[in-house]
Amino acid sequence: MTTYGDLLAKTADHLRQGHTQLATDRFWTPGEALDAIGDFHGMLQAIAAHTRRLLWPAKSVRPGMNRQVANLSPTEQAAAHLATGIDALIGAATPHPAQLAPTTTPWRHAAMYLRAASDLLALHYRPDGSPRSPDAAATDARALDAGLAHLAHLTALTLSAEEPLALRALQAGVNKQAVAQHLPGLGHLSDLARTVADDTGPRDLRARAPLGSFGATVTPIRVGDSVTELGDRMQRLRQTTWDLTATPGDALATLRDVTTIGIAIHAHTAAFHGAQPMTAAEASPAACGAQALLVRGRAWQSLHQDLSHFLTLAPPIGSVRDDLTALARLLPALAPLDAPTSRATRADPASRRIGAALNGAVATMTDIAQHTAVAFTELAETGALRLKARDLPRDLVSADPVLASDRLRGALVHPPEAVLNRIRGGLSIVADHPVARIGTSIGHVERGSGGLVPTAE
Repeated sequence: MTTYGDLLAKTADHLRQGHTQLATDRFWTPGEALDAIGDFHGMLQAIAAHTRRLLWPAKSVRPGMNRQVANLSPTEQAAAHLATGIDALIGAATPHPAQLAPTTTPWRHAAMYLRAASDLLALHYRPDGSPRSPDAAATDARALDAGLAHLAHLTALTLSAEEPLALRALQAGVNKQAVAQHLPGLGHLSDLARTVADDTGPRDLRARAPLGSFGATVTPIRVGDSVTELGDRMQRLRQTTWDLTATPGDALATLRDVTTIGIAIHAHTAAFHGAQPMTAAEASPAACGAQALLVRGRAWQSLHQDLSHFLTLAPPIGSVRDDLTALARLLPALAPLDAPTSRATRADPASRRIGAALNGAVATMTDIAQHTAVAFTELAETGALRLKARDLPRDLVSADPVLASDRLRGALVHPPEAVLNRIRGGLSIVADHPVARIGTSIGHVERGSGGLVPTAE
């Protein structure tokens, strides 16, 4: 899946190709030189548009921010002035004429990839700048500033071609006045680009990672390769659970399917790491290694049992049920529950690829658990949860005369706070990422009772 980082990397590659051509080859006609200048302007127009795209979601992460340049931070002011300076040079016509011609030159290719990156970024934010995806929700002001810094470096790389381009155009016979008009000296824009890069770039380069991992919000499922299909289905499930609270209707049946997936992912990953999920003894909540996976898998199992007591008014979302069915086929083939030994320490490429996919699925389930907790909290706060009083724990019923009467009558009741707290506690366990524990103390898991069994419906 192509990501935002991939598109910016391709942009940089084509910019370097453009510089190489200017250094090694000449224009043979004035028309060829003017076309190159037009493509250079098209790249600058793409930079201005992308700058605004990065400033746009900042409204949601910086309260009180609006479109007025005076209200932006110094870094954002420099970026905004850079965009307006480009507009003053080439105009603000959209689309730029370079977009209307076939993509042939490196400058035009670079602009195409940068515009694609702008469109990809737009998929993750709503018109008001609020997040539309879990990736966008994980970004903050530092990530957006890092994105501006990365763009500023690309801008500096682009502007450094102005002088060689002007010399090649004069060499090809372009009128000196035309060259001065289209390439009047853009040092002031280079200064603004350096300001943006210096203010945000060196401080925390890791802040760029959240934007770089942005991919499509609608995940196509690529079948034919089990590892690839597993990753695609987990990403689609992550986006689907994020959208649950924005989708009207009863999400409870979907949440139950999600808990089933959580059981299966952790059981098969634990088996890959050498555990015996069907027969392993209960592990400590602070367990390390494969046992940490068992703890979370059994927490998903308890959540499934607790949620099964609630009445549902609507079927699960079709894509989630499809993913559940597909994972029941994929996981046993990738990591059988009855595997006699661990495959996590093998050096063969196939095992390492499967291990990476399974560990990635566990990491994705952590995000999914957080989205599940939000959806469950909304159901609880709106009073949409009902269950039969006969399904309540006996200790709760015996301590409450009203619940005891409801149990005798077979009435439907709201879940007591103790039941909700039990589910909240389970969600807090599965939302705790075990990655720090997977890589340590992967050892023997004692056999015994309390096995982890994937639940099928």
